[in-house]
Amino acid sequence: MEFEVLKDLVRIITRNKVKQIEVLGNPGQDNSRTEELYEGIGKERFTSDDEAAKFFFGTNEKDPNYRKLRNKLIRQLINTSFFIDVQQPMFSERSKAQYHCYRDYAAAFILRTREAHKASVYLLQQVLEQAIKYEFTELTADICQQLRTQFARTPGDQASHEKYSTLHRLYEEKRYWEVKALDYHENLIHHYITGRSASPEVHQLANQYFEELMPMAARIDTIQFYLYTYSVGVIKYLSVNNCATTIEICDEALSLIQNRKSSYSGALISFAIQKLACLTQLRLNEKDDETGKYCLNLVEEGGFNWFRVMELLFYNRIYNHRYPDALEIFTKAVQHPRFQLLSGSFRDLWTLCGGYLHLLAALGKLNGKEVEEAAGFFRMAKFKNDFEVLDKEKAGMNIPLVLLPVMYSIATGAYEEEFGRSIEALDKYRKRYLENDTNRRSAIFLKMLLALAKKNFEGDQALRKMEKEWIQLQQLPPQMGGQSFAVEIIPYEDLWGMLSGR
Repeated sequence: MEFEVLKDLVRIITRNKVKQIEVLGNPGQDNSRTEELYEGIGKERFTSDDEAAKFFFGTNEKDPNYRKLRNKLIRQLINTSFFIDVQQPMFSERSKAQYHCYRDYAAAFILRTREAHKASVYLLQQVLEQAIKYEFTELTADICQQLRTQFARTPGDQASHEKYSTLHRLYEEKRYWEVKALDYHENLIHHYITGRSASPEVHQLANQYFEELMPMAARIDTIQFYLYTYSVGVIKYLSVNNCATTIEICDEALSLIQNRKSSYSGALISFAIQKLACLTQLRLNEKDDETGKYCLNLVEEGGFNWFRVMELLFYNRIYNHRYPDALEIFTKAVQHPRFQLLSGSFRDLWTLCGGYLHLLAALGKLNGKEVEEAAGFFRMAKFKNDFEVLDKEKAGMNIPLVLLPVMYSIATGAYEEEFGRSIEALDKYRKRYLENDTNRRSAIFLKMLLALAKKNFEGDQALRKMEKEWIQLQQLPPQMGGQSFAVEIIPYEDLWGMLSGR
């Protein structure tokens, strides 16, 4: 830093102004109300504004004194956020760089508004180097815009103005294409998620987007562009159930991203997880373990993505008939200390998987005592009480929850006790919610289950019904774009073989 720049900083930043900065932990405020409010919220002594206001002032959240105290804490927290310690293990090199870049960019902006132009330019130039290195495209474009404007007003430095003008145009183009790829990806996601079956319309749209984006790849050449563009490619092939080509797309994306200095796990994991899902669907066992280990190396144990990887590994072991390995993965996941932090459908999925492990035990594929130790005692009548979300759905993820009691009752020989009441209700459910392209496999399988349950009553007629539906099921492969593993936790063909003795 040149001495002139240092003088510029000293002129703007004075000791008196430093004294006015309110941050948490300032000397002399250890026992202040602000600190007490902070501690109370952090330790969950206060769970609402009303509770906190009653504690401090004996009133409610509308009390002006409480609002003043609350706003003071908010201001201190915001100010303190500029001094977060990013040297902790949870911060990657990229996340550290991102924090420092945006913090220093904000400082440079403030210095410029206070007419400290030399200090502002110096800081922007330092940030620019890191922003380019780590491919923060949006930030790079904004910095180049600031610098070109500054040097346009600096006599005798036309070279710097040209340099930053050229960079600005380049990174604005990169930003434009990154945003376009993001737009296309999100537009496809909207259609792809809402319609869970294979879709020629989604495939056609994804193909159109992909063909427009790919020719720009070599010129744009940023991780974000590759991330969204290749995600469009993944949807293009999954929307027509082409798992083999999807794996190729994932491998190509990973090869482009993983060896870059600016690479980060968030971009890699999205393709690695999708690759693992497709390998599972195609039963390509020889690559499963390698890909699974790669996925686990990208995530922090106990984090959200770790549970997602563990879920896919669970399905992988189930689909490859490695049931004891699936139980081991389930046990490690649900017994992790951070499992309690999962909620809603994410937690429900693991509860559901536990129910299917009990089914496998009832079918003689797992040790019942070991399953009970991992998944708890199983009683079908009370099982639905353990769900927050899935039992309220009708045509989506509640399908395996609806099918489980039927299969468990057949497996244990207890179905006849409730035969009359449940057959009619299940058939109505099938006709109302499953007779569509998205859930066709589930509709066929439920017909097979009901026929199996009726076998003792209808004899040959039930056997003919089961054989007819079995042929239809084999002719209709699972849809990676729709019937996800979470719908067929155990493939219907495998379940039928175990239940019917086929």
